[in-house]
Amino acid sequence: MRRFDLQGHRGARGLRPENTLPSFEAAFDAGVTSVETDVRLTRDGVLVLFHDEAVSGALCRLSHGKRAPDPSTRPLVSSLTRVQLQSYLADRNPQPNVFAGQDATIAPLARLHAQANGVEAYAIPALAELFSFAAAYAGELGREAGKTEEQRAQAAQVRFDLELKRTPFHPEFTGDGFDGDSPGLLEERLLHEVLTAAVIERTSVRSFDHRSVRALRQLEPRLTAGVLIAETAPVSPAALVQQADAQDYCPDFRFLDQRIVEQCHAHGVRVLPWTVNEPGDWQRLLDLSVDGITTDYPDRLAAFLRGEGIAF
Repeated sequence: MRRFDLQGHRGARGLRPENTLPSFEAAFDAGVTSVETDVRLTRDGVLVLFHDEAVSGALCRLSHGKRAPDPSTRPLVSSLTRVQLQSYLADRNPQPNVFAGQDATIAPLARLHAQANGVEAYAIPALAELFSFAAAYAGELGREAGKTEEQRAQAAQVRFDLELKRTPFHPEFTGDGFDGDSPGLLEERLLHEVLTAAVIERTSVRSFDHRSVRALRQLEPRLTAGVLIAETAPVSPAALVQQADAQDYCPDFRFLDQRIVEQCHAHGVRVLPWTVNEPGDWQRLLDLSVDGITTDYPDRLAAFLRGEGIAF
């Protein structure tokens, strides 16, 4: 049986509001091998988990009694401090027609962890909180929250696939002066957090800005890295990965075919398509022999893989 990388997209976006502790808890419950999440830099240099460049009312609301810019004004994450960001609760579903089953109740471990740390469960988390939350799930707090031994053991070895949110044509979205060559504050802080949490062997990084991936690999060659592609690669996929000093090719699954997978594998490159939510697409990708799948529904994909006899 081959081992497979089952990745929960933004935690488990189909089950809980994205990039929140309850969403990560749902992913751990499903037995993911990796959680994929988005990393941004606040004005005061804290790494937070948030996909969009700006806070919006579609995703967030102000917590009662907190003071921060109204989310309807769409303040950039890079313009806000960590304290200001903690004033928002990211418990809204911006796509109710797509994720009709998304549940914003607070899962048991997220509630216990929030109480222990004096924050609200749906507050926008920092990267360091994800690392500590995974450790709590694997430990005594996870047992107290009713997690099984199997779930806790899986969480103890879960991988973190971190997307660095850079937009080359909009440097203000990050605001750290990245020049495309030397590592910027985003890369430096990410490496610091990973080393502090002692999870470097369980961490991968990825980005649509391949310069960021290359800069991080220059800082720390032990990091596994991937290049994100939103369409057909303009050059050989394997060459694109090699140019970024990466190991993983992470394409939109709709642009993936047998030729690309075979070329990548011939060069020792893993293929990890995103974001795949339908069984028919899962089967097509398995037939192509991809190395993993990123999904909004890790619970469903886990059941599907078990049915196919694929270990993860």
